[in-house]
Amino acid sequence: MRRIAGAGLVLLVAGTAVWASVGLVLPAVRSGATASAAPASSADVTTAPVERRSLQTAADLSGALAYEGSAGVAAAQPGTVTRLPAPGTVIRRGDVLYELNGRVRPRLLYGGRPLWRPLGPKVSDGADVLQLEQNLAAMGYAPKGLKVDRHWDAKTTVAVKRWQRAMGQSRDGTLDGGDLAFLPGDIRVASLAAAVGGTVGPGAPVLAATTAHRVVTLDLSASREDLVKAGQAVTITLPDDTTVDGRVRSIGRVATAGQNGSPTTVPVTIDFAAGVKLPDLDAAPVTVHVVTNQHDNVLTVPVNSLVALLEGGYAVEVMAPDGTRRYVGVQLGLFQDGKVEVSGTGISAGDLVVVPR
Repeated sequence: MRRIAGAGLVLLVAGTAVWASVGLVLPAVRSGATASAAPASSADVTTAPVERRSLQTAADLSGALAYEGSAGVAAAQPGTVTRLPAPGTVIRRGDVLYELNGRVRPRLLYGGRPLWRPLGPKVSDGADVLQLEQNLAAMGYAPKGLKVDRHWDAKTTVAVKRWQRAMGQSRDGTLDGGDLAFLPGDIRVASLAAAVGGTVGPGAPVLAATTAHRVVTLDLSASREDLVKAGQAVTITLPDDTTVDGRVRSIGRVATAGQNGSPTTVPVTIDFAAGVKLPDLDAAPVTVHVVTNQHDNVLTVPVNSLVALLEGGYAVEVMAPDGTRRYVGVQLGLFQDGKVEVSGTGISAGDLVVVPR
């Protein structure tokens, strides 16, 4: 007769405590060995099948949904502010950043270097010319035969005039800070640094912005840095409890010392999978689910089918089709959701193991 231990046995696997009421029996059963038990009617016991499945251990980390980075937009010339975008507005290539004096409307173009000089037919070669030609080509204003390089030639002037005409500007073929600003990409207006009706001088802040790209950031304890690696797939639970896919982009190389006993941390940045639908929130807490270990196609049994052996180790009680039972010693692997990975001779997928009622 199966004897149940007076107290539960605590199994610690990957930092998770799993409670199992197990019988203390069969002091001589070794892993992979078997011992017979008295025959019994299948009506007398409850059984569960041995299954093949994947098991994994995982960690849940607290992160934050946010727009990435920060950027500032400054006035390129003096004037009275006559129009500003509303906070939350996403400004893309070719869109107006702000307006001065009712007519100066610099537009966003992509580029890693800021505009530092007026541009026109007599300008010397430079990275700013290359950035301008790249944008004009991308927006469809480049004439046939334009060579996108650091040199301004007659075809560059044609492209500029085409853009000016489309924007309703004077077609003089020259550009300055009142016409454009180079920024690395699309921006999202976070706040206004100037007010409509106010005056600004060259270099005065007009807009405070972020990129238009949303990411998850988290501060990972340096002692748990082995949980994630660049390129690793993760799942992210959003504030509305929906789950979406993501991937770790980077793990910071500079640790930040904790305050008041909190741990030292490193920053982690996670990108969302393409096409993911995100809530209309500027910032929100999220949970990042990270798989730390996974075993595929392994034999599994219910945790509460385990029998603790007096000499150490574990067994399961296997019931044959004729109702006879035998104990089979097993070795344990991963635990997940009430299941445990087992291995050993004498046990196969489809076998029935006895579980407590």
